[in-house]
Amino acid sequence: MIQVICPHCGLQILVPPTVQGRCGICFNCGRPLEIPDFDKPHQANDLAFEAGRRISARYIIEEPLGKGGMGVVYRAHDTLVDETVALKFMNPHMLRTQKGQELFIREAQIARRLRHENIIAVHDVSWTNDGILYLSMEYAQGQSMRGFLRKQRQQRRLVAVRLAVTYIRQVLAALENAHRMVIHRDIKPENVMILASERVKVLDFGLAKAVHEEFMHPGTTQQKNKRMVGTLAYAAPEQRKKQAVDLRADIYAVGLLLQELFTLRTPMDEPVTVEQVRGDVSPSLLDVLKKALQPEKEQRWQCAADFRNALEEAYNRSYKKTIQTPTITQSQNTPSTEGMLFLEGGSFLMGNNDVREEAPEMEVSVEPFWMDIYPVTVQQYQAFLDATGYPEPRYWRDPQYNGPNQPVVGVSWAEASAYAQWAGKALPTEAQWEFAARGREDRTYPWGDLPPDTTRSNFGDYLGMPSIVTMHDDGKTPDGIYDMAGNVLEWTADPFVPYNKLFKDPDNAQSAPRRTVRGGCWASLSQELTCSARKGLFPESQLNTVGFRCILPAALLHQ
Repeated sequence: MIQVICPHCGLQILVPPTVQGRCGICFNCGRPLEIPDFDKPHQANDLAFEAGRRISARYIIEEPLGKGGMGVVYRAHDTLVDETVALKFMNPHMLRTQKGQELFIREAQIARRLRHENIIAVHDVSWTNDGILYLSMEYAQGQSMRGFLRKQRQQRRLVAVRLAVTYIRQVLAALENAHRMVIHRDIKPENVMILASERVKVLDFGLAKAVHEEFMHPGTTQQKNKRMVGTLAYAAPEQRKKQAVDLRADIYAVGLLLQELFTLRTPMDEPVTVEQVRGDVSPSLLDVLKKALQPEKEQRWQCAADFRNALEEAYNRSYKKTIQTPTITQSQNTPSTEGMLFLEGGSFLMGNNDVREEAPEMEVSVEPFWMDIYPVTVQQYQAFLDATGYPEPRYWRDPQYNGPNQPVVGVSWAEASAYAQWAGKALPTEAQWEFAARGREDRTYPWGDLPPDTTRSNFGDYLGMPSIVTMHDDGKTPDGIYDMAGNVLEWTADPFVPYNKLFKDPDNAQSAPRRTVRGGCWASLSQELTCSARKGLFPESQLNTVGFRCILPAALLHQ
């Protein structure tokens, strides 16, 4: 006797081999039943279907769309409703037991109830005449996220932060809807479709659970070997350990997707941090990502909604909101020029044509101004905290960074601006900063054209921390300003944009998400110490390599 499964109702029927290739009637549903001829070579067992092949008297195969460990997907025409669908045929070796097939059908029925703009809709689940389970799904014309990432990597083109956030926000919206009924368990780039207009749809909800149960069925070889079914590279730590899985495993996998979009590195590649690959991802976004990837599920985002809300808030705060200078009510009555040096201003060459971020080199003029001889020190910042009650900056109580004559570090752009406002001063523009460092003599480094060494500058991590501000007397400018190369990077007032935009369209330039820092730091390489070197940081950054100094326009003293 041979076993035949009705493609309409799923009834398993035993028939004699002599009826192979004939047509009959199902005893249960009364619908036509074709008995396969197993004596002939049959491509269905290999999930290979030719164009024009009819499935269950309803679907006509058009072309293959993709192939994976769970099965093969074809584009097909549904003759009943006259529309294009995707048919996913499950690998018979993945679902060999009655229990596994029943669980797969139950999970497919749950997935069928999921209706969301970011989820591929499941229309139906059935069997072929050969007993192969298949799903009829919404056909989405686009590419998988895996294909998208592969193209970006081949072109060596990083994914824009905005686009990465847009994609992941939609994946999380899909999970937020689905987690009411089902856990995905196999979130990976292959299961995310990217459609036109930056739309995203997630597929294969719940299917991994059915396959997992099949492989864990008592007595099977797989159960004895405790094989983990799913995609190991995107599995949460608890999945790898064969522990109980909940929705937070999906959260972890989405974190890996976000990290891959930022870095173009898969979890199987040599590990790198986002910061090692690019500098345009804000600290707040990195914090959101870090929480999603916590090894302990209790430390992750506890639901997709929380993850999505935090992601959107971090992106909007860092990339969309106009940066506001804080208002300090307890300011000093009269700005003081004590500890400052007067610079008469004038025209000078600014920029460097040999470095893209520093080009073009051009002649710029600045008005007379005063500049702090040293970066603002911990002792000076303490006076600001005492007078205003402002919160302590990061690293304030770290003995490596809180010496009274060390430059204050760990201050955000807003904190530096608040101090400057309290002191009746301002952060320097890039032009003012470079004029003070480079001068009209067009110096390569603040002290001249000789290469950096440790007598002139704190760089190359030779001290491993900021030095006191008076330490490098040989590295001061001819005018007498210290530490304009090395020790700490210094916040400026300007956005980090190309010079053409900064000088020709300054109003629109202010909406750029990053602010420029200058001067190199104690960990910088020697090429970062030139007078024209510049880089952008997000205003919320609080790094142990960043401080600031102030300027005072001369015109303000004569008002």
